[in-house]
Amino acid sequence: MTRKAISIHMALTCAIAVALPGRFAFAIIVAFELFFLMTSGTLFRSLLKILKIKELKSIALCIFIVSMTMLFRELLTLLMPEVALQLSFAIYLPAISTFSSVFLFDEHNYTLKEELKENLIPALIFSAYILIQNLLRDLLGYGTFTLPAKGKIFEVLLIKSDRISFFSFLATIPGAIVISALFMALYLTFENRMRIFKRADIK
Repeated sequence: MTRKAISIHMALTCAIAVALPGRFAFAIIVAFELFFLMTSGTLFRSLLKILKIKELKSIALCIFIVSMTMLFRELLTLLMPEVALQLSFAIYLPAISTFSSVFLFDEHNYTLKEELKENLIPALIFSAYILIQNLLRDLLGYGTFTLPAKGKIFEVLLIKSDRISFFSFLATIPGAIVISALFMALYLTFENRMRIFKRADIK
């Protein structure tokens, strides 16, 4: 995966985290979707390479990833209709990040194993970010811990309080934006330092 693809994927991951309801259970579902789309998209891209289909590669990838997203949504609607309804348009956002990552993959003679490694490691990292952010929003913002269960969301009430605290802000969309902005700032700082170190090594 190129640096440009990683940056785009990171920005879209922050957008996904903001759009998601602040529950850990939703983050688990979307993280699984992201991993599913990245794996299937990488495998399909490898198949196109074997078949030597270059002219229609972009269109074929787009159709395939959209189809996989629709399949995932239909399965989620069948198993957990209320969750699918609550996720709304957020369930389609992983398709955008997956397409950008798979499409912008380096055009080298990688093996399938190397391609999966290059694409899945960043996907796991960004999925972990979504999980951590929603876990904080769930625990601190709502005072609950949620997990996906058959046909519903399993919820454990950890903090019972009718008062609005400072941490309740994390459960809101502005709270998610603040967390994502902090993450973006940390990422850009890390990226700039890595560039400085690489330039110093070259010299």
